[in-house]
Amino acid sequence: MNTKINDKGFVSIIYFISQVMFLKIGSTQILNSSGNGSIYSILLGSILSFIIIHFIIKIFNYEKDLTLFKKINKLYGKLGFLINFCLFILVIFFFIYLLWNVNSYVQNKYLDNTPNYIILLLFLIPTIWCSILDMKSISKVSFSLFVISIIMILFSSINLFKFIEIDNFKPFFNTSFFIIFKNSISFTCYFITPIFMVLLVPKNTIYNNINLDKNIKIFSLFSMFNYLCIFIFIIGIFGTELSKIFSYPEYSLMKKINYFDFIQHVENIATIQFLYCLFISSVITLKYIKEYINKNILFFITTFICFICALFLFKNTTFGYNIVKTYFIYIYFIPIILFIFISNILIKRNKD
Repeated sequence: MNTKINDKGFVSIIYFISQVMFLKIGSTQILNSSGNGSIYSILLGSILSFIIIHFIIKIFNYEKDLTLFKKINKLYGKLGFLINFCLFILVIFFFIYLLWNVNSYVQNKYLDNTPNYIILLLFLIPTIWCSILDMKSISKVSFSLFVISIIMILFSSINLFKFIEIDNFKPFFNTSFFIIFKNSISFTCYFITPIFMVLLVPKNTIYNNINLDKNIKIFSLFSMFNYLCIFIFIIGIFGTELSKIFSYPEYSLMKKINYFDFIQHVENIATIQFLYCLFISSVITLKYIKEYINKNILFFITTFICFICALFLFKNTTFGYNIVKTYFIYIYFIPIILFIFISNILIKRNKD
């Protein structure tokens, strides 16, 4: 039986997890800070993100038969255990953040009268089940959801294009370069930090991995382009001042959609792609946790603790939002970016 992971399915995971931190937090933070300059921040941030992706691929190509944990042990020697443990703790916090985001998004937009714990339980059941599957099965699920998302994106874009007003982009250059650059860094943080988890998969377990590096770059570029288009639609349709008042500008954008002038209120269907991002990201995060712990009982205990933390740690949504927006992304990004660059230095030294 062929146990190789499909290469297109694998890179579709990157598409989903690279966008998950923009929902609510990333989009509103960049829009509120940059205004019309958000588009330039995304363009510059995409360049910076693409450079870092090159370094992530370098780690991916190192010792292609090894998982990330074993690569770290080989690169860092006695410090390998500490590095692995620190990354594991970061992933735990990221999973709590994902659960908080799921709860906040679903309760705000779909099930406003449903208790938090019911929402999270309904989300966790398929997530845990999928994370227990092998990566080949997960990649198939991811690619299927990716195809559905692309169809939704195409139909939504066609329908939204007619609402764009060029005047909403004016003035074109009213944001200082410092703010644009600052938010390009923020974009890079939101885009890059979850991607490192795909290093968990040994490259040699992926089918047709000769073209894998190119496919990773293509799907990453597509993900960047997708969010650039979302920001163009948000600013072009609502204008910067109106878009700043939305807690979920992506969702509000989809309210403009109607098909054939009589099928309306389809935003709940059109925005299901954002739940796909949350779902696939949660599955990969749980997969990372499961592979690190390597014991089913401890895995379920850890998942339950994360569930409890997501319910009570950020019980006040406003407080939780401010904590995540102000501190979480940078606390999460700095260790990961240091890990990526230091690992590349060690890889180059080993080759020399």
